[in-house]
Amino acid sequence: MKWAVVLAFSFVTGDASLVRADDSPPIAALLSDPARLATWLRDRDPVIDSARNKVVAANEVGLQTRVFPNPQLNVGAGGFVLGATNRGNGAPGDSNPRLTLAQTTNIQLGLGELFEIGKRKPRQNAADLRARAASENAVGTLGARLGEATANLGKLAFLVSRRDVTAANLDAARKLRDLEKNRLDNKDLSALEFARIELDTEELELQLGRAEAEVAGAVAACSATLYAPCSPMGLTSATLDAGAQLPPALPDPERAIEQRPGRQASHLEAKALGWDATLARNRRIPDPTLGISYLLDNLVVAGNQHQQLLFSVGIPLPIFDRGNHDAAAARANARAIEAEDRGLVRETRGLVEALLAQRQTLQTTLSRLETEAVPKSTQIIAQTRKAFDLGQARLADLLLVERAHRDLLLEVLDTRFDLFTARAQLRQALGLDDQLAREIEGKQP
Repeated sequence: MKWAVVLAFSFVTGDASLVRADDSPPIAALLSDPARLATWLRDRDPVIDSARNKVVAANEVGLQTRVFPNPQLNVGAGGFVLGATNRGNGAPGDSNPRLTLAQTTNIQLGLGELFEIGKRKPRQNAADLRARAASENAVGTLGARLGEATANLGKLAFLVSRRDVTAANLDAARKLRDLEKNRLDNKDLSALEFARIELDTEELELQLGRAEAEVAGAVAACSATLYAPCSPMGLTSATLDAGAQLPPALPDPERAIEQRPGRQASHLEAKALGWDATLARNRRIPDPTLGISYLLDNLVVAGNQHQQLLFSVGIPLPIFDRGNHDAAAARANARAIEAEDRGLVRETRGLVEALLAQRQTLQTTLSRLETEAVPKSTQIIAQTRKAFDLGQARLADLLLVERAHRDLLLEVLDTRFDLFTARAQLRQALGLDDQLAREIEGKQP
């Protein structure tokens, strides 16, 4: 039994060594340095790798549009007579023998090539625009993943800080319980009042358990985001404050929204659909097929030439399919994309205005909480405890001010997290994460 326990302990500690804090991503450093976080994701995130491969695929499609159609090789054989053949000179009653298979057959070898008129250039232009759109989408994918990672890492730092605040509150409640236990033993405190203190402590223990569970979930989300085992060690509210920082001078919202990769990709796709419409409309222009054939004719007894060259031109007649419907569909899709883009721009502009106002309010609220409310609440707790010890205040008053102080500390942390979230969303809405992704990818708009 002892050996089993030792082996089990070794197994657990061995597994724990796989996720040591030393092997974990530097969450605090990544959160405070968006460029470093973007580089981390670029090198590990398969979603970003998928977007890059889509760029390669789009470029290959563009190269394919520059390839000429394959020539068509035609081989034919004829002159296989059904029934008896004519005699050698074809005269009735001639004693010459009838013609053999080698004298009647002919073999034709031909080569044809399709020449497109008014179609290659529109097809190439559309493919080139879609390759550029794929490149913009790849930049936007990295920017979006950067925003998601920032949010997940910030949430982890927030939940760790919230758990630490709850643990500190629980520690203070336990100290109060231990002190009051002495008063209970000395008959200076009633059993009912001590039971209320114990109940308050048990409630904090339950809150700490929930906080631990939330931290565990955030650690799992962080590990999935960074593709590495995350550790909550060393994360504080200061880590949260350092994340998703904005530049001193924010970019002009109109220009920032215009520069976002998603909008650039939409513009490029609309232009590509315009070339699709041109390509469809140009189907009314017939594409000739030029051919050259070599004919080996063995029926020379009939006066045929033994070897000949034949030239041909095949022209389709654009009577039924003139591409009108495909062209109209492409133009309608282009208009739909432009309409969606206008709606998205309007929505994003409103979001930016709301986030800027929210950030200003949260900054003011956080400053007042930290400089006024928390010091005042701390002072009230100290005075109430002193009064309670002197018998000048009721236990209910002490518990009430302590709960209010705990709620105030959590409100400060919630406000700090809301401010972080507003900054992170502003980075996304103003395209700051996208611009950083563009610089890392080395791609120009």
